[in-house]
Amino acid sequence: MHQHLKFHQGEISKTSEYNPLDLFSESKERISMAIKSFFSTPQNNFRIFVNGSLAFGGMGGGADSVHPADTDKCIKDLSKVSGLELPDFTELLSETIFKSGVLGKLLTTQKLDDHDIEGAIHLYYNIISQPCLVCKNLTDVELLRKYTLLHSLPLDKSLKIVRNFLISATAKDCSLMISFRPRENGSTDSEYDSVFLESAKRTYEYKTYFVDLDVKPLDKMVHYFKLDQRIVNSYTRYGEVLPPPKGK
Repeated sequence: MHQHLKFHQGEISKTSEYNPLDLFSESKERISMAIKSFFSTPQNNFRIFVNGSLAFGGMGGGADSVHPADTDKCIKDLSKVSGLELPDFTELLSETIFKSGVLGKLLTTQKLDDHDIEGAIHLYYNIISQPCLVCKNLTDVELLRKYTLLHSLPLDKSLKIVRNFLISATAKDCSLMISFRPRENGSTDSEYDSVFLESAKRTYEYKTYFVDLDVKPLDKMVHYFKLDQRIVNSYTRYGEVLPPPKGK
């Protein structure tokens, strides 16, 4: 749904083909589908570095598509240092993500948010001891009754729910880095995890890291709520992806 908002604001020229459900599916086939989609619409979701230099993808969120020539250059650069073609590289990433289980751990943290921003925002106002500006504008009796229950929660419960929301938001916005190197022939003793790439008949060592793990600050709660409202309103208004307005 956020893709629809970005599209109609002119931030991207097409919605991403990437489906997070594929990447987090614990199915190698679906993980492979997600990785392939990154090559056609990487946006700010996917970058490849070769020997420390950016070889594919943009450094900002505006690079929503990559020219085929850029993809070809990236693959050539990868082939020079690894000997892998695109199908091999996709298989290597898919196998590593599947075997490591690293995204399962991330998903567990993302699921700490069990109230969503539409519920957590009310508990934010509990914490800062100010009248809830969301309830102030509500006329729906059922919603008011529902949110009144949230406002009646004790402070420690409100703190726990909002803290979990912010931790979850951090997990949803962090980056996963995976580094690879081919294992030297004959070497069996290594401190790193490894995967065997069937197509290349070679073993690759890998390390996984999460970066951008600074917990989101409390004062971002209002930002998250307003963003959520814009996303829902945009999706409700347009329903499906249409050409962006002229001048965008």
